[in-house]
Amino acid sequence: MNFAALFFRRDAIRRLGVLCAFGFAATSFATDYYVDSKTGDDDASGRSPQTAWRSLERVSSAELEPGDAVYFKAGERWRGGLKPASGAPGKPVLYSSYGEGAKPSILRSVALDDERDWVKVGDNLWATRPTEIRVVGSGGDFLTGGWGIHSENGAKASFSVDEIDGVKTFRVKIAESGTAPNHVQWTNSPFKLQAGKSYRVAFDASASIPFEAPSVSLMTAGAPWSSYGSLLQNKFAPTREKSRQELVFKATHTADDARVTFYFGTLPKGCEIEISNLVVEELEVDALELDPDVGNIILDGNKAAFKRWTLDDLKANDDFCYERSEGRVWYRSDKNPALRFDSIEAAVMRHVVDLSGVEWAVFDGLDLRYGAAHGFGGSGNARVTIRNCDISWIGGGDQYREGGAGRRVRFGNGIEFWASGRDHLVENCRIWEVYDAAITNQGSGVNVERNIVYRNNLIWNCEYSFEYWNRGPESITENVEFVDNVCLNAGYGWGHVQRPDPNGRCVMFYANTAQTKNLVLRGNIFANATESLVRSDVEWTPEQPRFESNVYWQDDATLPYVRWLHKNYAKNEFDAWRQAVDQEKDGEIKRIDVESLIPKDVK
Repeated sequence: MNFAALFFRRDAIRRLGVLCAFGFAATSFATDYYVDSKTGDDDASGRSPQTAWRSLERVSSAELEPGDAVYFKAGERWRGGLKPASGAPGKPVLYSSYGEGAKPSILRSVALDDERDWVKVGDNLWATRPTEIRVVGSGGDFLTGGWGIHSENGAKASFSVDEIDGVKTFRVKIAESGTAPNHVQWTNSPFKLQAGKSYRVAFDASASIPFEAPSVSLMTAGAPWSSYGSLLQNKFAPTREKSRQELVFKATHTADDARVTFYFGTLPKGCEIEISNLVVEELEVDALELDPDVGNIILDGNKAAFKRWTLDDLKANDDFCYERSEGRVWYRSDKNPALRFDSIEAAVMRHVVDLSGVEWAVFDGLDLRYGAAHGFGGSGNARVTIRNCDISWIGGGDQYREGGAGRRVRFGNGIEFWASGRDHLVENCRIWEVYDAAITNQGSGVNVERNIVYRNNLIWNCEYSFEYWNRGPESITENVEFVDNVCLNAGYGWGHVQRPDPNGRCVMFYANTAQTKNLVLRGNIFANATESLVRSDVEWTPEQPRFESNVYWQDDATLPYVRWLHKNYAKNEFDAWRQAVDQEKDGEIKRIDVESLIPKDVK
């Protein structure tokens, strides 16, 4: 087998057949738009390189039509997130590049390599500079309209409002606590929002049981529930005595369906919150936008700082933690961190590309990096192609946004199709240094995941190369193919040493109760993993996945090759595994020169 030829293999007939099946063949694009981060102008038409747009915000807010194409200038970079548009059958929206040079980069990170970004706050202890605020007017339409309460998953809450002499007092009572913040949501009616504006919301508040900094989001008022802005400060920590609280938001979108959501789902049973004298001001804000969490800090593009949960945990150089109420990073260093590194990138816990609700879209030749949620992430998407993309240094965010005082769970995948993803194609991508999985489709609740192909991708230094699970028993997964991929050094990445649950696997099948059919892994290379190349502890229904013609190798002969139903199989037990589970009739163990397959042109 020619392993170098395996990756980037181009079978024209097979490619044409798959593209036709996915509906992407013979597509003509309607209008071309161009984006130049250096010389572009968001007020221009965007329809030529000379009249290019400048920002991701302009691209995300554009009213694109099915068949339109957006081209980012090669060799340039953008900071922030991309919210793509949907196309229509046979007319996907394309996001790609133009010009000569490296793939255009989208970074979901904040640069902290200026000495002025840091303030010394103690011996060998630094913090990112605080937010500076100036009031410039009233809040206009921000937070207009009524309020309501939503409970789910067994949580119960009530809401009431009284008005005396024109002053409204809001009361929220938790009757039954939930297990996640979103199980109780206190929200307001939709209002208008203007991109680029910042707002301070101040109010008096008390709580019968004090709590600190609940999650609060500026977001869409309906599906697909995506973000409309950042929370720059969260000084909401009510005590039994009424006191003044405040939140500071920055809008990243212009919209008329915005809402603010307070997540009270994990507050204790019996907690009563009272809020009154709510005032909104428009601000000018100078802030490092680090909301809602910094999951990783990448140093000089090739090293990760070590995320800790509390200030007391910062013991060694390059330990850091995120302080939620101030939206600041605390960092242990023997001198200003900007003097020690040429590049410091704080990865913010948001998707680099948010695919929530997106259908008929193509991404070709983009570079995504430095995001602390997912590279491509979101739910309820369909007919998305991701091709020739680089995805790196992803994940590590605080999944439940509870900080050190709550559940300490970090997450982040390179490409994730969450809950009801269907008709997707991921091919010829390079993915490395991801906290969790390079590639995954997964979900919970009743959902259907169908017709997903991952092929000819090169993956290394991720905790998992491919992860799959779906729950519960009414959910369906069918026709998922993981084919001709090269998966190297699972568990060798930056996140492995920081995990409470190190679990490096090329293939990871977690608890799966969905009805699963035609899950196929064929023609892949699985080489080197810190725990085992394959793990499955699943009692499959109605059929188990099929492993066909894959190649396996561990440089460390003491490590198992497969863990199946809680039993490890070493190299000399590989045939016993194949016979026990009726797998891999043509699969083989074969020495792989792993280092020769890892590109030398990337960090």
